[in-house]
Amino acid sequence: MERWGGTIAPNKWESGLRRTKEEALETRESILDAAERVFFERGVSRTTLDQIARAAGVTRGAVYWHFHNKSDLFNTVVERVRMPMESAFYQIVESADTLEDLERICATYLVEVHRNERLQRVYTVLLLKCEYTEDMGSLIDRERASKEHATKSLTRFFSRLQKSERMTTAREPRALALALYAYMLGLCIDYLRSPELYRMPDDAETLTRYFFAPLKPAPAVNRPAKVALTQFSCISAATTPRS
Repeated sequence: MERWGGTIAPNKWESGLRRTKEEALETRESILDAAERVFFERGVSRTTLDQIARAAGVTRGAVYWHFHNKSDLFNTVVERVRMPMESAFYQIVESADTLEDLERICATYLVEVHRNERLQRVYTVLLLKCEYTEDMGSLIDRERASKEHATKSLTRFFSRLQKSERMTTAREPRALALALYAYMLGLCIDYLRSPELYRMPDDAETLTRYFFAPLKPAPAVNRPAKVALTQFSCISAATTPRS
């Protein structure tokens, strides 16, 4: 701090440093925004850092100041969108108690893909316009880790529900987790390819219900009849004379 005329004024150096950091963050975000647009328009392999720099209104050197290479830049574009969604998903799944909870999560995810333009662009690039070559090794590893994390979380969820008899026990939790992951991924890819075929948000609820309906236990109203039948069988067996 410096004293000017008996009053304390902000240190010019500190103020300038804060402004420099803010400008650097703004530049980084503008590069990410531009990269997102160019990747979406041209695909990953046909995009160069020069094109991204021009779209962002910065120099190629500025791009390299913030990102090591194109792969690093693309990974950051993806993570900027995916990390908040994944974090929210895992928190909800770990605390969910019913199939209806997970069903709502899946339907909400599909609706978000429909409504969120940034999410649409990034997922379109990631799922439809990205060539998984050797220089994208870090992305391949990240995708594999993401799938493993998701399926483990879902496996724990289905196991909890089976133990508490809140879903049918005829299906193996790990296989169910893989099936749900593949089902949601397939819906997402198909929607991005042909959004005109879907009636969102209604289809989001309908399509997720088709997956979860067979997993739900029989309605409670059917249980007394089964108990009565069992009791009747026991009474009948007890009163039948043995030969």
